[in-house]
Amino acid sequence: MEDVDARLLIDLLLDHRSAVRSLGQHFLHDESILNEAITLCQDADEALDENTHVIEIGPGPGSLTLHLLRTGSKVTAIEIEEEAVNHLNRNFKEEIFAEKLNLLQGDALKVEWPNSTHIVANIPYQISSPLIDRISRLPVNERPRCVVLLVQQEFAERLSMQGGPDSMGSLGLTTALDWDVTLGSVVPPHCFVPSPRVHSRLVRLTPRIDGPDVDFNRKLHRIVVRHVFEQRRRKVRSRLKEVPKRIQRVQGWYRSRWKSAVRFLEENPPFNLDARPDEISPEEWIDLIKVLQSFEPESDPFFASD
Repeated sequence: MEDVDARLLIDLLLDHRSAVRSLGQHFLHDESILNEAITLCQDADEALDENTHVIEIGPGPGSLTLHLLRTGSKVTAIEIEEEAVNHLNRNFKEEIFAEKLNLLQGDALKVEWPNSTHIVANIPYQISSPLIDRISRLPVNERPRCVVLLVQQEFAERLSMQGGPDSMGSLGLTTALDWDVTLGSVVPPHCFVPSPRVHSRLVRLTPRIDGPDVDFNRKLHRIVVRHVFEQRRRKVRSRLKEVPKRIQRVQGWYRSRWKSAVRFLEENPPFNLDARPDEISPEEWIDLIKVLQSFEPESDPFFASD
């Protein structure tokens, strides 16, 4: 497909039907951004080549698919929309026959993913959070070595926590447990067909090698951080004194244990509990959860089971 480019693939799909806005379809045609999605992997020393297998989510017309295939990598593309699948079958016959491209029709949040070395995708904005959640829940031995996504700019800055104090929150802190997050270029609306109303941004995730060990209670961390940041202008201490609504979803935790654990935490604070949530570093949040985990209910004279 040496004579094919991104804009031609988009036009060929749009000849059959318009973009489906309910699916968040905005087709990227800017060649420099398509190339940057590839080079971001290379910059992390995880270049795409004939020995890699990349999952692409929402290929649409195949403009990014084309660039991924040109690296020599095997590509599994997951597409929910039938006409887009038909379009890809028409225009990538040789690659499908050669088993370099495998098409899976279905919802990327529901279908089973094959093991892969990379995930590279221009994803619909509305699935950004659940997709990051699914990637974060992959078993350690199934995690890709590099993930590059094109998402809404605000989301990218919250994921990386690099958009100022207001960008720090549950999304970034939870992701930072297991992934290093790097921002790429900002992508203006005119780089897409049709143009979205907001700017987008490339973002790269690579597995963190110095994250918490397997005994760290990630579910407790997620619920505590989300609870505190729900009222981010209040002090951490005052929020912790209120029992998180979902605490019983964490095995072994319940209201009375939480109240006792917070008393223990106030006696063994890992940081200034009178700070506000966005003043606390990611490592300090990890330390807080470790202190909570170290609490033994029987050691608190006020403890009583629910």
